[in-house]
Amino acid sequence: MNSQCVRAALLAGLMLAASPLIADDTGQRLGRDELAALLPGAEVTHISRAGSVRHWTNGPDGKFVASSDNRKFGSATGSSSATASGTWRLSDEGRYCVQIDWRREPESWCAYILRAPDGAYYLGAVEDARRIEFRRP
Repeated sequence: MNSQCVRAALLAGLMLAASPLIADDTGQRLGRDELAALLPGAEVTHISRAGSVRHWTNGPDGKFVASSDNRKFGSATGSSSATASGTWRLSDEGRYCVQIDWRREPESWCAYILRAPDGAYYLGAVEDARRIEFRRP
């Protein structure tokens, strides 16, 4: 094998290893019908990219009130918790969509839900930073 072939094979391997599709392949994407059964009434726990732990319950009307330990912003008075109203929906494509009207920085996102072999749920890719919990009361 010549050096160009070796370099091409190494580059392809590196690109494949860095690809988020590898992580997606370790989890099963939930279909729209599965999500329609799982999401309404589910108690949700999620950690934001900033490290804030947030909780809400998906209301059957598509609304919720979220609470957060608000690690990103905190408060000069020492109070670091925050609450905000929000909405959730299931898109036609089968993505879980959330909008939270935080006072300082509104949040809006949609993601496919993946279930890992251990039963844990993730937003779009099986990575610790993308974990989300759904509990049934």
